[in-house]
Amino acid sequence: MSKINLYIVIFLLILIPLYPKFPLANVSGTFVSIRLEDFAVALAFLTWGFFQIRIGFKTVKDDVSRSIYLYWFIGMVAMLSGIFLTRSSSLSLGILHFVRRVEYMSLFLIAFTYLKSKDQLGAVIKVLIMVSLLVAIYGIGQQFFAFPVISTNNSEFSKGLALTLGPGARINSTFAGHYDLAAFTSLPLLLILAILPISKYKPLLILIWALIYWSLLMSASRITFAAFFISAGVLVILIKKRIWLIPLVLTAIVGVLISPQLRGRYLQFIQNSITVHAQAIDTVPDALKPSPILEDRSFNIRLNVEWPRAIRAFIQNPILGTGYSSVGLAVDNEYLRVLAETGILGFVAFTMIIRRLIGSYWSTVIKYEPSLQSAFVVTIFCFLITLLLGGVFIDVFAASKIALITWTLLGLAYKTVQIKA
Repeated sequence: MSKINLYIVIFLLILIPLYPKFPLANVSGTFVSIRLEDFAVALAFLTWGFFQIRIGFKTVKDDVSRSIYLYWFIGMVAMLSGIFLTRSSSLSLGILHFVRRVEYMSLFLIAFTYLKSKDQLGAVIKVLIMVSLLVAIYGIGQQFFAFPVISTNNSEFSKGLALTLGPGARINSTFAGHYDLAAFTSLPLLLILAILPISKYKPLLILIWALIYWSLLMSASRITFAAFFISAGVLVILIKKRIWLIPLVLTAIVGVLISPQLRGRYLQFIQNSITVHAQAIDTVPDALKPSPILEDRSFNIRLNVEWPRAIRAFIQNPILGTGYSSVGLAVDNEYLRVLAETGILGFVAFTMIIRRLIGSYWSTVIKYEPSLQSAFVVTIFCFLITLLLGGVFIDVFAASKIALITWTLLGLAYKTVQIKA
């Protein structure tokens, strides 16, 4: 039975990253759609729940699992408050977004329950690397061979249209956007770095790493790029390979130099920052000023639209927030989103989950030993750092594919610590 359960986890780790976001059913009033992976996760969760009922819900004895249940409860109360009290969230969207949060985190419980042995962990790692390679190859194919692109960036694209990349467009591979792809690629890049010292297949792993890194560069996500290299630096220190910091720095520099889009976006951000500072002290008449440089549109939208909207929502109801969906599909700051939608109570519950997870990983992380289990836990610890850093500018825990994969991996690493002990 344990093998069958593991196959469920492996199936989801293959389906979620590789199957493009084709809609199966549209939700009225929004361009959010229900997709194949939603049905697969729902079936897995219902099956898991049935067996949990039979054995008396043993997960309620676990600290992290209890924190997740608490967060769900607060999220439900915040949802009802937003729908019926502040009336800041619609009934259909409020329920949909709440169910989505339950769906994402349910994979932590499933993965934590179903992983049983070190051998099973080895199979999971092989699957992750192969799936990541396929994601990278498909993304590269979008850039050079016009492989189809499925996007959810607007209401028309979300209908499942198969498009091709236009001039200057960034790849997203099988994900809905380039930010999601970049966040995902940081996982196998960290994982390969962690297992490289103990692997018999170093040349092959280095080749796979290079292809995945190439796809990260073509996604041109400056936020995740920086967060990844910070986390990678932490990882090589933890696995006692400090000398690797030198090639890491060189790889980052070369990556920026050979990627016109990534280099351009960093320069755009720097120019925009200088311009904003200059404007604050500028006394030159408008008629004598030179034409302004191109603004950093994505950062300005965050600064002037999305973040103020989330702050206003939080101020409206600091305790419970204004409910799921009340601040739109994008806030581009995970922490402001949690505060806006679920208030201080939801934020405390969410950070409790993260704090307990980090605490559970910590002993393995600081006492690293050259084993597959230690390498995996260190990888997920550093991957979590990447996401937490990226969460300042991206809704990483609200993006469906990334959220589903992340909570699955967090559950696997949490169980790995217990197996190792």
